[in-house]
Amino acid sequence: MKDIYELLNDAKIDDQDIEEMPVTELEKAKVKNTLKQSILKKKKRTGWKTNVIAAAAVIGLTVTTIGLTFPAYAGNIPIIGDIFRFLDNDKTGMYDNYKEFSTEMNLTQESNGIKITVNDAVFDGETVAITYSIDSDRDLGEELTIFDTIDIKGANGMTGSSQISKIDDTHYVGLDRMTPTGIASENIDVKWKIKHLHLLDTEQEIKGNWKFSFSLQATDSQVQLTNQSIEKNGVTVNIEKIAFTPMSFIVHYSQAATQQVQDKWHEASIELHVTDDLGNIYSGEGNGGSGSDAYTISWSDTFEKLDPNATKLIITPHVLLRIHDASNFGGIEITADGKEKELPIPTKTGVGKEEFVMEDIVIELEK
Repeated sequence: MKDIYELLNDAKIDDQDIEEMPVTELEKAKVKNTLKQSILKKKKRTGWKTNVIAAAAVIGLTVTTIGLTFPAYAGNIPIIGDIFRFLDNDKTGMYDNYKEFSTEMNLTQESNGIKITVNDAVFDGETVAITYSIDSDRDLGEELTIFDTIDIKGANGMTGSSQISKIDDTHYVGLDRMTPTGIASENIDVKWKIKHLHLLDTEQEIKGNWKFSFSLQATDSQVQLTNQSIEKNGVTVNIEKIAFTPMSFIVHYSQAATQQVQDKWHEASIELHVTDDLGNIYSGEGNGGSGSDAYTISWSDTFEKLDPNATKLIITPHVLLRIHDASNFGGIEITADGKEKELPIPTKTGVGKEEFVMEDIVIELEK
């Protein structure tokens, strides 16, 4: 399907027919952001899961994804009032209701000529989502990342993702998602320290001292226990429970694989496709997972707000089994003397990869 810019290229328009109309700064920024993303060639995202391997016997296996952020002008929040939706670019609807249920923070720290402001934050009981804006005294380039440390009191692990978007030469906005493990509280305390900014265009690092500390209370949620399982080709997926919040729903599920599957493949990866009985297709993001190995893992995925008229959720697991090689796998362990040791890739009998779709798991929604 052609996008809007290809369609406009095909259209024959007389200059006399063009009527200029006033637009807001938000509309200008959104058009710039959409056009830039349409022009840049980006690799297709193949799934939510980050490949992981246990270097030794582990209690928890933590997945962390750090993505590039796509800047947007949030130095003055009235110009872009909803950074959640701006960065989503109206593509998925995942963040349509996040601003409404977030806490306005407006915490600002300035260091080395760069001002960073935490604008909004929300905790859905599973994941913390933070929007922030960057106001710089110079152009930081088209793409940048932040190097930071995040401490959530009581957490024994963390997974997350990050994105930043550029609005103009000196203004950017970002969104960070963090899912702590081991938290069993409706209130969390967050300490966020940004150590430096990494400019990808020039490989330059800008060091600074940006520290934020704040507390969040979880949004209201209703949990429905499901415990419905499906098995195919030696892989089992169990939908354990679903938590419904005012702006999203969170599916908790686990996977397991037979010894035959483990002997053949290095990895079993699951991706959930979710629809409802009204025909809605729900966009979502993975929150990471933990487990004893690459086959037996508990996950959670967050999806956009449930249609209040839906009475059923249809969850379809998509399974990827694959072999690891130098192009898709790399692992190290830290030895007792602090040195890095490359982990060898175990020999398996499988070749390449195998993909299949399981039967639907139908969840009758409790009202």
